[in-house]
This record gives sequence, structure tokens and C-alpha cells, in this order.
Amino acid sequence: MTEKQKHDVLEANDNFYHAVKSGDIGQMDNVWIKDASVKCVHPGWPMLYGWEAVRQSWENIFSNGGSLDIELPDISAQISGDMAWVICIEKISYKVGDEIQFVFAQSTNIFKFDGSSWLLALHHASPIPAPRREVISNEILQ
Repeated sequence: MTEKQKHDVLEANDNFYHAVKSGDIGQMDNVWIKDASVKCVHPGWPMLYGWEAVRQSWENIFSNGGSLDIELPDISAQISGDMAWVICIEKISYKVGDEIQFVFAQSTNIFKFDGSSWLLALHHASPIPAPRREVISNEILQ
């Protein structure tokens, strides 16, 4: 993996999270492969198969309004041939009334190089249970 390849994969990953944060379906369209091979698992959701189902899920999420702020405090990328995967922790904050709430998810994003750019083939995010304060230090997830 060259530094340029790693940079390009991480940039594709950043573009995906920018689309999520902005709630822009047009930006989301730009980061995915658009065929039946793509898959998506949102935290707590069943697997979605194919671009139409994946796109519809993002439209539904974006239409519910409210902004999501996602930080990626822990991220790593690997590349093998025309496939790349990015593993990260998502620190998601959102507003409920006047309070800011936080949840965490473990995410795997798989990208495929189409000859000119890295496009998302799979996004799988699973919730990370809130740590028990008496067992796990709060510093681990902050």
C-alpha cells in the first residue's frame, strides 16, 4: 500500500462521513457503487442488499431531520489489490431537546477501486454498548 493509495482510501472514507454529517443524498450517491452487490448495516438494523435499498435507507435517515455529528477517534485502513477496508470507531453525538447525547459504533467500510476512484461497497456499523463505569474507565471511549 502506497501513501497515495492510503490517502485516497481515507479521503473516500471522509467523503462518506461528510455525506452522513451533511444529510446530503447527492453526496451519498457519489461515494457508493451503484449495483446489487453493495450492502449496508446501520446500527441495530438488518442487512440491506443492493444500491436501491441502501439509498432508500439513507433517504429515510436524512428525512428524519436533526443533525448528526460523527467523530472518528480511532481509524485504520488496509488495501489489497482493488479492495480496501477502513475500520473505525464512530463517536456519534446528537441533540435531544436541550441535551447532547453520545453513542458509539464500531464501523467497517469496504471500498473497491473502479479504475479512477475508491467507491463504497459495504458499510457495517454495530453499536458499542455503553461502558459500565465501575468496570471500564470513561477514558477508553473519549
